[in-house]
Amino acid sequence: METFSHFERLVIAAYRLPFKFIKTKKGYKAMQNSGGLVSAILALSENLQQTKSEFIDNKIVWAGIGETLPQQATNPKIENSHFEIVPVEIAQRTNELYYGGFCNDLIWPLFHYFPSYCVFEESYFEAYKEANERFCDELVKIIRPGDFIWIHDYQLMLLPEMIRQKVPDATIGFFLHIPFPSFELFRLLPRNWREEIIKGLLGADMLGFHTHDYAQHFIKSVKRTTSYECRQNQIYTHNKLVKTEAFPIGIDYDKFHLACFLPKTIHYKNKIKEIMPNQKLIFSVDRLDYSKGLLARLEGYETFLEKHSEWHKKVIFNFVVVPSRDNIRKYREMKKEIESMVGRINGKYSTLEWRPIVYQYKSLSFHELVALYDMSDVGLITPLRDGMNLVAKEYIACQTENEGMLVLSEVAGAADELNEAILINPFDRMEMAEAIVKALDMNSEEKHERLEKMKERIIHYDVFQWAFDFFNQTFYIKKQQHAMKAKFIDESIIQDMLSDYRNAERRILFLDYDGTLVPFAKLPELAVLSERTAKTIRQLASDPKNEVVIISGRNKEFLDQQFAGQEVSLVAEHGYFIKQKGTNWVSTVNSDNSWKENVKPLLEDYVSRCEGTLIEEKSGSLAWHYRNAKPDCTKIRLHELRDRLVEMIHQKTDFEILEGHKVLEVKCGKYDKGEAVKKFIQGQHYNFLLAVGDDRTDEFMFKSILEKAYTIRIGSSPSLAKYHIANIPQMLKLLKQIAMATEKPKPGKHATNSNGK
Repeated sequence: METFSHFERLVIAAYRLPFKFIKTKKGYKAMQNSGGLVSAILALSENLQQTKSEFIDNKIVWAGIGETLPQQATNPKIENSHFEIVPVEIAQRTNELYYGGFCNDLIWPLFHYFPSYCVFEESYFEAYKEANERFCDELVKIIRPGDFIWIHDYQLMLLPEMIRQKVPDATIGFFLHIPFPSFELFRLLPRNWREEIIKGLLGADMLGFHTHDYAQHFIKSVKRTTSYECRQNQIYTHNKLVKTEAFPIGIDYDKFHLACFLPKTIHYKNKIKEIMPNQKLIFSVDRLDYSKGLLARLEGYETFLEKHSEWHKKVIFNFVVVPSRDNIRKYREMKKEIESMVGRINGKYSTLEWRPIVYQYKSLSFHELVALYDMSDVGLITPLRDGMNLVAKEYIACQTENEGMLVLSEVAGAADELNEAILINPFDRMEMAEAIVKALDMNSEEKHERLEKMKERIIHYDVFQWAFDFFNQTFYIKKQQHAMKAKFIDESIIQDMLSDYRNAERRILFLDYDGTLVPFAKLPELAVLSERTAKTIRQLASDPKNEVVIISGRNKEFLDQQFAGQEVSLVAEHGYFIKQKGTNWVSTVNSDNSWKENVKPLLEDYVSRCEGTLIEEKSGSLAWHYRNAKPDCTKIRLHELRDRLVEMIHQKTDFEILEGHKVLEVKCGKYDKGEAVKKFIQGQHYNFLLAVGDDRTDEFMFKSILEKAYTIRIGSSPSLAKYHIANIPQMLKLLKQIAMATEKPKPGKHATNSNGK
């Protein structure tokens, strides 16, 4: 198991507390609630305590909503000693609108692909914000330096940013336990709601999802909702880097596997053998919810009975539904439908000695559940949509005696890991029926081979590895944030820089053009070098110890015009062309530009659809400029265009999409400013290196010489550069100071140092 950085406490924020309070003869005591999250964190807590982990010093702190205790119930006895609980009180009416309304009548159906079930009510969202604020208020009271704050699930999607505003340096992780839908569904939320949800989630440092698809759906929603740059699974917000990753939650494998051999479990297994000695057992267990596909599962089993009469009297389907939300009309109606369908199927196929469905509307004890997992020949787990579905993993862990086969919905998150199961479309009753037959008929060798592969996977990535993986990845992104959190240049840094400059025998200066030496203009050709700036560059370049390199995305003709007569080296089109001082232009890439025939019409289409945009064609790239377009238009079109370009070039490994200030550029070939910088410094020894830029394309340059140079990014955006400087005038002033640093005082003037003293 990999290690991660140390933290003082793990602070959990989830809707419910892990305990409920019950009255006993000795007073009130807290008993563990049911649920996958509680079980997972409890298992993690016990593991950390048993192994005397060095990663956490104190008990896990858990903030959530719990039953309000009577005043006399002070200091209730906690059944499990691994948690400290922090109750969050929310008014009953607010909670009804927040949890019953926004969470369960809108987010739950929408994120599970049931938009027709959604209720859009303004008061719901107001209550959602109020409830998240209540959580924030309580957490801020207890958060200490060194805490790891781990926020869970869809009820608290605004909380990360709320905490970030109050505790800017906090380490915050968020994990979503349900699917994150495609943008086409997410966009059904009113615009301000979805924007606030995205903003709220991006307050975290790490965002975890069960599957890669869910993480990608989220990233696409970020692209279409904000102007933030997204590279692979990293999001560059205005003030920090955020990472998204897939962490498929696991189970405590040993707990379930070893339970198969416990006396209580063996007792239940023996009872099952007595009841049905010569019949095959199909087993399913799910809580009452429309996302679980309970009615479709019964239809699939009914089709199996219709098409395969040879299995009559030889198989029993134990159909267990765990009570859930049956105070809600929609759920009560679903329960009636289930009972009606069970009755109809049993009425149609039952005989005096055989009943095809044994229906139970109840919760099972742990040992009874394990026994049914182990003794069943088929596990039928077919949700219509599910974030993960731990039942599928529990079923695999319990296959010790009978070695049953898992039939699993392909739209459950678990299907990504358990692909040796028989995967089906849960809406296809015929496919489900044939999958049941296949599972029943499968020979023992094939079943064993499939089960072993699935067991190996869930043993390796159990609930503990899931948690530690999340912690490790969060600390890794915190280190990256720290690396990108450059200081703003102050007088002390300037004096150090000037001192190093004076003492250096060989110096090289890499200077970006637009946004660094000149401000942006309405049209690219209008952004020309001022005489004052040209004089500073000339002064720097005239020093024989200096090599000055203008490194830009501009074409070579423009750079030749701006720096005519200057003793500088030039880099055009982000490194496509290089012109060493005193030589001619050289191309660094041999590319076939026929790709432009496909890309250019798409860019032209977006020029016509977004007024104020224009195309700039360069030798190795095509750029779509949107500086003069209306922000509302470009906010939508930019992400549409980026997505379409990604689709167009995704199979071409030598293509790249670059994003600069108000420009989206497609280029062909493995070149960038970082590669260009390496060509200048390779095999050379410079005592002083300076690199200055203002946008994302300059990050390649900073990365290539990070440890060796003074790297400066203009503005406050997150950067790999060591330092920030506020704006272009300040940068030009600094360049002037550098240019004059080695000048001797003129006769008749008092000698001064750079501080004017």
